[in-house]
Amino acid sequence: MTNSLKDYEEIFERLSLTELDVQEGDFKLKLKREMAPSQSSAPVPATMPTPPLSSKEPEQAPANKAGKGVEVKAPLLGVFYGSVGDKKAVVVGDKVSKGDVLCTLEAMKMMNEVKAPIDGTVIEVCAGEGDLVEFDQVLFVIE
Repeated sequence: MTNSLKDYEEIFERLSLTELDVQEGDFKLKLKREMAPSQSSAPVPATMPTPPLSSKEPEQAPANKAGKGVEVKAPLLGVFYGSVGDKKAVVVGDKVSKGDVLCTLEAMKMMNEVKAPIDGTVIEVCAGEGDLVEFDQVLFVIE
């Protein structure tokens, strides 16, 4: 078994899941949290929508709502890490090139790199070290 029960409990709590079903070989685990009566009884989707995986970068990254800069959004729900290992976190004023790794997002113990869609200067960092970020949340703005 690759994960301990404590690991699954931590994932369940950190991501505020209502249900977690795991099967590894002959090991099966199902965690379920009953919703409090005050919470909405609307059905919760079983999976988060994820964009199709592609080796191609987007042709044109979306512009910031204020019209200044390009927003770099989270491709998935996960924990934000600006610095990993000896790599320093990107800060406002840093110059980046298209394809540079800006941060990593950890989801289910998998590290996912978020890369710069354009060359430019970071004008805003919208997430902090260790923050839980949601799918499509703005992480950086590059000008």
